[in-house]
Amino acid sequence: HLNNVQFLGYLMERKDGQITPTNFMNFGFYRMKFLKPLKLMNTIAINIKDCEFNDKVIIGSTSIIDKIVNLFEEKFNNNDISYQDITIHNSTFNSKVQIYLSNHNTNKNLITGLTLDVDKNIFNNTGISIDTRNIYSLSIINNQFNTINRTPIWSNNNELVTIENNQFTAASFSVNTENNTQRFSIFNNTFKQYVKLGFFDIIKKSKIDWQQWNHKVIASGGQTPYYTKITKENLKIRDSLFKQGIDSYENWQYSEKLIKLYINESQIIDKNSYAEEIKLRYNFYNFYKNNYDLENANLVYEDIKDLETKRFEYLYDKNPSFKTFFKWRINQFLKVFSNYGKEPERAVIFSMYVILLFAFIYLLFPNSWDSHGRKRIMDRYTFFLKYMDKDAGMHEVYINEQKENLLEFDEFKDFVNSKEKRVPKIFTATALPLYKWAISGTKLSSSLLKRVDIMKGTWNELPQSKRIWKSVLLITFFLIAIVYDIFIKMLNALMLSINTFTTLGFGEIPIKGLPRYLAIIQGFIGWFMLTIFSVSLISQLLN
Repeated sequence: HLNNVQFLGYLMERKDGQITPTNFMNFGFYRMKFLKPLKLMNTIAINIKDCEFNDKVIIGSTSIIDKIVNLFEEKFNNNDISYQDITIHNSTFNSKVQIYLSNHNTNKNLITGLTLDVDKNIFNNTGISIDTRNIYSLSIINNQFNTINRTPIWSNNNELVTIENNQFTAASFSVNTENNTQRFSIFNNTFKQYVKLGFFDIIKKSKIDWQQWNHKVIASGGQTPYYTKITKENLKIRDSLFKQGIDSYENWQYSEKLIKLYINESQIIDKNSYAEEIKLRYNFYNFYKNNYDLENANLVYEDIKDLETKRFEYLYDKNPSFKTFFKWRINQFLKVFSNYGKEPERAVIFSMYVILLFAFIYLLFPNSWDSHGRKRIMDRYTFFLKYMDKDAGMHEVYINEQKENLLEFDEFKDFVNSKEKRVPKIFTATALPLYKWAISGTKLSSSLLKRVDIMKGTWNELPQSKRIWKSVLLITFFLIAIVYDIFIKMLNALMLSINTFTTLGFGEIPIKGLPRYLAIIQGFIGWFMLTIFSVSLISQLLN
């Protein structure tokens, strides 16, 4: 037990009116193993490195530290000797650790430079509590907290707080602040259990990563009334937890069982707890927005809306009505559809799913955009059977089938020629190119078929030696034609679905039967989803 002991750190000297450090001395504990409890009270500038502690460790201070700081300030000014921070490096703690360093003097100048630095240490199978009140800074970097009970960290009124790259394996984590002058650097930590946070105003210069909490955050202000109620109403739960090794009320209220009860019940049901949870998250949300950190701001907003959805579900169960049901379900839908408006790209993906689903339905039914409808495949069979049974080329069979369509255009051509000498020449001069353009598609198809014609005469007239590879070619052409027809039908179904989903309409839905009524439903879904997408996109653009 050491009380009121100072270990020298930097040796200072005065040169040309300037005070500078000369060398650093490792005063303190180095490569030592402690088998019994260790208690350090009001001890300044101790350096603990490469040590192992197998029993309880207490590092603390009382109000007498104010006098000690005054004393060392005078030594610094008169004798050129200064003090350094308390540091702990590369040490292992196998029992309970309690660190509390508090300055009760309101003069901040007395504590400038006094910090707690816990670096690259391992805390095994026990609890650790860190309480630094009114000292200048707190630094916890690269530590492993393999503890059974929670790891509370109070950092009230520290000007600088750095908590980085730590692993809190089986512990909860608590930070409480009481003024808006503290600068935090808390990021890249990992937490297995829920994290208790008690932040008030966070200054803009702070650096805090919301993603490290992994959506497991509890507001300290929301827990107090809940645990007080549990303590009074159900002491049996607490007593049973004590038997499991939870040795204090603080650790009991951080037990996994009660945390789950709070998450699933109190923070949703209790109005005050719910308000504290929302308040904490909006505090962080505004902090990230002010720092232009939209990624973390969106994560916090997602937590807020998730909590709101649970609250709406509870209100619906308590008072079922269309209003409460709609609020609950619309939040659930927005979560999946666009992550509460924060990811409009999700809306595009889900819209594509809806379009493809209805396109598949339309594919199974005929519509007015299909030139042949259900007879399309039968027409293909008819065409190839005629071709193989007639002494004519494939292009001639095709022209013969298009005769009715061509007859209409030929009648137009004859009509124009009959009026050639009775009307201004400009009409006939422009009408004939129009006729040629109208039949150009048919002529082009006929020309292509003539070039790929694989059989002259009828099928019966072919020699036996040529029938095999001619059959292969004919079947290939037939399958190509079928695939083309199916592709066109799928394209029509897709266009119909897009047309209906975007509510373009074209004045008439070109489908018949059951799909005509399904199209009305799809039109409503499209209007609803596109509206949400527009709002989400505008929100992101404004951000």
